[in-house]
Amino acid sequence: MTNAIHGIVSVLLAIAGLVMGFVAYVDGLLARLMTGIGVPPPVQTVLLVVVAALLIVLAVRLFGRFLAALIVILLVLLLIGRIDPGLAVPQGHQPASLPRLDQPAKPA
Repeated sequence: MTNAIHGIVSVLLAIAGLVMGFVAYVDGLLARLMTGIGVPPPVQTVLLVVVAALLIVLAVRLFGRFLAALIVILLVLLLIGRIDPGLAVPQGHQPASLPRLDQPAKPA
């Protein structure tokens, strides 16, 4: 269960990193553009903050359902871990669809 929680948190952090990387790229591009055309730095700051906020809102709308599903799964796993802290997959457990390793294979 811990691996599942870590996996979901990793995906959430990766998506956040991608969004912030894109926002930083657009921020740098716009800053160079505005400097090139002579926009004063205080006005640049205000415009860049507005653009960054709009990009973050756009990212939340774009990834909204996916992020919501991941967060719900994460919260359910945390709740299950809180309710039954000893819950774990037994060591050496194999899914039923795989052949058992301690038995010889059946001839075809």
